[in-house]
Amino acid sequence: MSLASFLTQMPYARHLGIEVTEADDGYAEGRLSLEREHSSVPGGGVAHGGVAYSLADTVGGAAVMSLHWAPTPTVDMRMDYLAPGTDDLVAEADVIRNGDSVAVATVTVRDVTGTHVADARGVFKTGQPDGGSAWDGDHLGSVADED
Repeated sequence: MSLASFLTQMPYARHLGIEVTEADDGYAEGRLSLEREHSSVPGGGVAHGGVAYSLADTVGGAAVMSLHWAPTPTVDMRMDYLAPGTDDLVAEADVIRNGDSVAVATVTVRDVTGTHVADARGVFKTGQPDGGSAWDGDHLGSVADED
């Protein structure tokens, strides 16, 4: 199973309809078809900020995971909303720092018409000082275990 497929199968990503389409070498892409239930206004048509945030978080995490092949939980994410998303959303992420304990990724969210919806910068936990997993007890294992 590819990393993109693995991440697309996360229950939360499936619930929102997030599809990770690429995740390799510190870069990731993903998309979300805007549905009525994603809207922030009655009647639909404008993506709720939380939907754009969730897409950015998932795709940013995918970019980091593509370098570690292990869980990399979000430590912090800052999001600047630039315009309403009024169509399907797409996101692209690049890892700009990959350290032993944390990584930083930048994410751009656009809608399919090209409207620049948001920019984000996320910090993700990549490991413990002792070299162990970012998750206590390593209860999730490695993404590589899924192949």
